[in-house]
Amino acid sequence: MEQKNHKASLSGIAVVILAAGRASRMGREKLLLMLGDKPVIRHVAETVCRSELDGISDTVVVANPRNQDSIRAVLAGLDLRIICNPSFEQGLGTSIATGVGAAVGSDASALLLVQGDQPFVNAEVLRRLIDEWREHQSAFVASSYDEITTTPVIFSRALFAEMAALKGDVGARSVLRNHGGRVITFPAWRGADLDTEEDYERVQQLFAKL
Repeated sequence: MEQKNHKASLSGIAVVILAAGRASRMGREKLLLMLGDKPVIRHVAETVCRSELDGISDTVVVANPRNQDSIRAVLAGLDLRIICNPSFEQGLGTSIATGVGAAVGSDASALLLVQGDQPFVNAEVLRRLIDEWREHQSAFVASSYDEITTTPVIFSRALFAEMAALKGDVGARSVLRNHGGRVITFPAWRGADLDTEEDYERVQQLFAKL
């Protein structure tokens, strides 16, 4: 049974956490790997749900048919909804489109896209993106690490239709390329993600130093 989000705002910010990846390079379900005393995806979801981010109206986690039960179990008790992307094998674009379609039906003014495998993205990062977007009302505000522009990204409502139309393995960068927006640079380690076993080892080492 789907978990319910009880927050409501007609001009709020919807959050989509991507957790439906194939994890083909890792060879196992990377979001369920332990980091300290909890799975990677729990770290990310708690950052979104427990950081008292101003104006968040809805939080959606996009899982896949293979991991949705496990994702639901490890995220129990958090104020979010879990939805399934049955087309996840077709690529990242389908998960973004699924999340956008589920999260923006209540007149959200912006959407914050978060990757489920970036455990060092903290509340400060998310607040800076939100504050920058509110101040400048640009088409998007993206994060940058080592000159690579990536997630998290906050998108204005004007881009929702374009994001909802994404297909295949085309990610949000294709949308960024089509529009002028703003970019905030963060320390490279903040953007660390988990694609390989080597990445996991590096993330564990970083986590142990925090």
